[in-house]
Amino acid sequence: MMAKKTAKQVVAEGSEKVKGMTVADLVRFGKESGFDSRAGFASYKKALLEVAGVNFDELNATRRQIKAEELKGNCNHRVTFFSDAKASHDRFAICGADREVVWYGRFFDNDRDYNGEQSTGEMAAAKKAVWLASKVAEAIGESAIMLTLIVDAEWLCWANSTNPKVGGKSKALREAAQRLNVDLTVQHINGTSNPADSWTTGRGFKKWSDNDLVALAEPIKN
Repeated sequence: MMAKKTAKQVVAEGSEKVKGMTVADLVRFGKESGFDSRAGFASYKKALLEVAGVNFDELNATRRQIKAEELKGNCNHRVTFFSDAKASHDRFAICGADREVVWYGRFFDNDRDYNGEQSTGEMAAAKKAVWLASKVAEAIGESAIMLTLIVDAEWLCWANSTNPKVGGKSKALREAAQRLNVDLTVQHINGTSNPADSWTTGRGFKKWSDNDLVALAEPIKN
């Protein structure tokens, strides 16, 4: 049985080929070559740089920046939401730019992002706001939309970074926005000033579909 080739051997054999690859091609080539684990892919990226002079992380950061600029260029409308959650009550709330509530209630059992802990509730509420922004875009017939999301969970502001190495848990919010073509900017607000806060401790609910979604958006003036 032949020994598995090292990352350096694989890259050396395809040195000229990898130099012209896109990020997606490099990922595919690495996985097809057997470097699909976290440690394996890390050694593959190191070999790309040392053997072929290809900086995968730099290429990937550039690709993300280009995609972010393209997304921003496709936005003709913007929406502003405030979001909050209270794990002690298993509830979330989202308010619009006018600070009126647009969606609130209890987390359901199928809320995959929420596990009863406060930070997961904050993430789940923020993701709901991103999803709602995508539904607003759909309602006005646009493929993308800008969202200013205002939260009192300051750690979610790390989602603003386009660096794939930065953001910790907040990266999940950034990635959710990218998947839904939402150009996301997260801003921090003091908890006592967040209009969504009071809707996370009472009773009752409001469905997102009970709103005039088109009215939640405003055109972007060039």
